[in-house]
Amino acid sequence: MFTSTSPGRALDKCSDTPIEAWEPFYDSSPEYFEGQFFRNNLGSFVFTSGHKRILADTGYGPHGEMLGYPAPGELIADFKMNGIGLDSITDVFLTHLHGDHVGSNLREDLPDRPLSFPKARYRVHEADWKHFTTDALDLMDGETELAPGVTAFPTPGHMSLLIASRNERALLVGDILGSPMQATETDFHYSPDLDGPMGITARRDILDRAEREGALVIGSHFSYPGWGAIIRWEGRRYWKAL
Repeated sequence: MFTSTSPGRALDKCSDTPIEAWEPFYDSSPEYFEGQFFRNNLGSFVFTSGHKRILADTGYGPHGEMLGYPAPGELIADFKMNGIGLDSITDVFLTHLHGDHVGSNLREDLPDRPLSFPKARYRVHEADWKHFTTDALDLMDGETELAPGVTAFPTPGHMSLLIASRNERALLVGDILGSPMQATETDFHYSPDLDGPMGITARRDILDRAEREGALVIGSHFSYPGWGAIIRWEGRRYWKAL
C-alpha cells in the first residue's frame, strides 16, 4: 500500500461550526490547525492484488488550488520517487468527482494533456458521473469487484472500497469523513455534504461498519499516511493513524 500526499491550506470547511468547537482536537491533531484555517491532507492510495494495481483517487494536479491557496499535486513525482510506473496502474478508482480527487487523471503539466495512467480503466460511480456530465466513462452501479479482495460499493455521493486480505479489512471512505475529527464529531456540518443529514448518517454507518468488522479506515483527507484504526476512549470514538 502506498500513499501520496499534497498538503493544502483550506478555510474551515465546517462553515456552520465555529472554529472553537474543534478546540478539543488541537492537541491530538495539531497538523490540522493553523489559526482560523484547516490544513487539509490530500492523499491517494495504491493497492496491489494479483496482477491488478489499483490507484484510488488522484488528488490535485500540478496547478491545483484550494480556496485561493496554491495546492499543487505531487502524485506524479511521488510515483517516480517510489519506483511505480505510471503504466503499471490497471485501474484508477475515483471515490467521487471533486477536483481534489481527480486532478492528476490527465498530465496537465504536458502540452497535449495525455492520460496520466495510459493503461488503466478509469472507474467511477454512474450516479456521480451523471451528476457532473452526460458523456460515458467506465461506470459502476452497485457493488463491483475491481480485483480479488478489492470491492467497490456505493455510499451516499461516493463509491467506497472494501479491501480484504485474509482476516484483515480496510475501508476507503472518500469524502464521507473530511478529517480525523469527524470520526468523533459525526454530527458537525461538513460543507461538501449536499445533504447534511444524509452525510451524518453516512459517517455513522461507515464507522459502525468499521468497528463491527475491525476494519482500518482510509481517507484522502486524513493525517499522513492516511490510514488508521477506530478506537474507543472514555465512551467516544476516535480515528488513530497507524
